[in-house]
Parts: sequence; C-alpha cells; structure tokens
Amino acid sequence: MHNEAHIHALLLDNRFIDWVVNPQSPYAEYWLQWIAADGSNATVAEEARRFILEMRMAGHDGPEDVPEDKLDEMLGNIKAGVAPAHRSNKKWYWMAAAVVTGAIVAAALFPFSTPQSGAGIAAAEVQMTDVVRYNGNKEDELLFLPDGSKVILSRGARISYNLLMNGDKREITLSGDAFFDVAPNPQKPFYIYTQHVVVKVLGTSFRVNASGGKETVAVSTGKVSVYLKGQDLEQSAARIVLPKQVVSLTDDLQALTTREWSGEPRAAGVLQKTTSYDFQEAPLSGVLKTLEKMYAIPVNYNSEAFDSCYITISLGDESLEEILKVITRTIDASYSMSSYGITIEGKGCR
Repeated sequence: MHNEAHIHALLLDNRFIDWVVNPQSPYAEYWLQWIAADGSNATVAEEARRFILEMRMAGHDGPEDVPEDKLDEMLGNIKAGVAPAHRSNKKWYWMAAAVVTGAIVAAALFPFSTPQSGAGIAAAEVQMTDVVRYNGNKEDELLFLPDGSKVILSRGARISYNLLMNGDKREITLSGDAFFDVAPNPQKPFYIYTQHVVVKVLGTSFRVNASGGKETVAVSTGKVSVYLKGQDLEQSAARIVLPKQVVSLTDDLQALTTREWSGEPRAAGVLQKTTSYDFQEAPLSGVLKTLEKMYAIPVNYNSEAFDSCYITISLGDESLEEILKVITRTIDASYSMSSYGITIEGKGCR
C-alpha cells in the first residue's frame, strides 16, 4: 500500500510526467538523482512510468474513453509489481488517469519552464528511454535484457540501460553486485560502467561487484577487458581478464590488480536453473504479460482481437526481437518497437 501511494503521487506530479514523455525535459536531472538515491524510488518510478506510457499509447482524448477492463488490467499490473494483492481503490486510479491524460497533452504542447539544477548527474548522460531495474528482494533476481543477455542481480543492486538496447553499443550502468551472461554480438560490444571502471566484453559470463567501496570483476567463461574510467586505456593498456581470474581496483582507486580465482559465482547456479519460461498452447495475453515483466517493456495490442490466440513458445532463449518475430509470425501479425514500448498489430485469431 505504501508503494501504491508513492506511485499515485508520481502520477499526479506534472514534473514526473514531463520527464517520461518529453526527451528534452528540464526535470531529467532531478528525477535521475531521485531514482539513484533509493532503491524503492527506482521501483515505484518504473511502475508509474509504465502506466504513463500505456496511457499515451492508448491515444484517447480522455480517460473516459479508455475501457474499464483496460484500466483494471493496468491497475493490476501496478499492484502486481509493488505489493501483494489487496482491495482495489479505483477512485485514485481514475483521478490519476484523468490527470495523466491531461498532463501528457500539456507536456506536448507547453513544455515546462527549466528548473534550477544542482550538482549531480547530467541530464544528457541518460536518455528518457532508459530503464532502471533494482533488486529490493532478499534473494538474487534473474533479469532478461533485450539483446538476449541475462543478469543475476544481487540484493540491493541496480542497473540501468537503454529500453531497446538498439544503439551501436550495448551499455549498462551498475551499482552493486551482479552476474552477467552476455549474448555474443561482435557488431555491438557490451559495456558495463561502475563508479570507477569500465568492463568491455563481446560474449562471456562474469561477475561484477561494485559495492561496499570495492570494485572487482571475476570471469567464469570467455574473457573481458577492464580499464579505469576517464583514461583512454581501451585500446592501449586495458587489463585483460581470463577465466578463473579476478581483477580488483586498488584502495587508492588509481590502478587495477589481477589474481587467480578458483571459485564459481553462486549466481551461475541460479542461471542454470531458470533461463527461460516455456508456454504450451497458452493464451497470448499471458505470454505477453510475462514478456512485459521479463523485459520491463510495455506491450500494447488489441486484447479483443487477439483474445482467441494461443501459442507455444519459450521466452528468454533468444533476443527480444527474435521472440517477437516468432510470436507475430505465429499469429499473423506485425510488431514495432519504439521508446514507448512494443506495439503488436493484426487482425487477430479466429
């Protein structure tokens, strides 16, 4: 209930809505700092952001035009993400829908004035379409990235990345402890940025720990290059880390040291147990809902048209685009991807 109240407050804050829908929002720096300050902030911000983008994709003039079952579904998605099931409070939800719809129009037509900015993260460093994912649970959490890579996020760890990972590089910002199983793609190198170091890899599995004042990279398979932030060492003097080696940042933050390592990350075992979600003749709606949660990307489609669609598929073994190709070919539909999520269009199943 506590998180739901915070989401409600964000949905009624025009500054937050402007940041979500406006790529040049003057409030970007403020909200990025707010998200980075506390893990729970990242959780509620992502849920509120998803709702705002779903409202925008609906393309209606007002919330009274949005079907009640659609609003109930969106409310259910929020509740599922923030707390155990409890009694619905539709009054605030409909009010938020009205405010969000009006604010989206206002943000498009009348950009808000530039606020006073302080020291901190520059707004240009992170685009509006970045996703922030935080593990506030007691156990490790398996995350799926759009490129087909997988991440085991330890308790208290946080990553951020471009919603679609569709740039020339695949870039991740990390704080905390995480295990990465990177999908090979020589055309798009994979970068991880911590506070002090950069890790570059083409396809391998390794652990990065950037917490407690320490920063280490331990390689399980393949190899990675590690270099200090702010120094042009990628091509000339990057530290190459091989399997069963770990590289550590020295206490003075000025150098990297390498040593042998004979262990195996605990997260590697978690990855072996659960790497995909398998569906056998399952309703399309359930598959797409799982897809949304796996990748933290809204999926928009006509639920009535596709109500009779059933599909057999495994989610998580390929990249998001490859999965979408299989789904849309199976149901004779098409898909598009944008900074506001995934849209599936077609005549549906008869």
